[in-house]
Amino acid sequence: MNTHFLFDVDGTLTPPTQKMDSSFLMSFLRWMSDKRVFLVAGGNYENIKRQIPASILSRTHGVFCSMANEFWMGDKQIYKNHWEPDSRLLDFLTIKQQYTSFGLEAKWGEPRKNIDIRPGMLNFSIIGRNAGIQERTKYYKWDLKNKERKDIAKSVEMRFPDLDVRIGGQISLDIYPKGNDKSQASRWVRQNIKGKIVFLGDKCEEGGNDYDIVVDIKKHKCDNYHNVKNYKETLKILQGKYE
Repeated sequence: MNTHFLFDVDGTLTPPTQKMDSSFLMSFLRWMSDKRVFLVAGGNYENIKRQIPASILSRTHGVFCSMANEFWMGDKQIYKNHWEPDSRLLDFLTIKQQYTSFGLEAKWGEPRKNIDIRPGMLNFSIIGRNAGIQERTKYYKWDLKNKERKDIAKSVEMRFPDLDVRIGGQISLDIYPKGNDKSQASRWVRQNIKGKIVFLGDKCEEGGNDYDIVVDIKKHKCDNYHNVKNYKETLKILQGKYE
């Protein structure tokens, strides 16, 4: 049976929001030489191209981006979901950002990018997607203890019952209409190509933005998934189980 390998990007193939590590790049290129590889990212296509080298992208069978609300095979866009967030949602998120109990550092030269509207979804961050690595790490550690993102997710879903919210990366939340999640990727592969699916992601727990694809995979006994801590663990699993 054919096996298709699906990978999250941030925290799975790269450090969060960063470019792929050079040593990992060479090892991953060798590993994927005879594999069918798809990327399934929360970020948009432009962000993926900044993080993942062309040598990798050109060898993938497809790239699902924006929580699989957009799908590319090479230079061809296969589909793209459209959704316009309600102004009430945007106002609600703005208030959440203004009244965070996390001590924000002084603003840098440009405004914080708290809301990023992508195909079929939006990404929300209290400290802004343009925050530096140091502030990202500080917020991530603070949020692990204070559960701010988890609380915001619950409040959004209560106020807007037609939406789902998932924790993504170190600092953000992915918000989208129910069903517009990463499971779109595994379903598309299964329905259009067929074969076994193996997925690797770093947010596979309930509430994480890889959770929905894991739920879909669990329904099919021939499929499998791995919840990884970082790209180094990803490589260890690939070399140990899927050479």
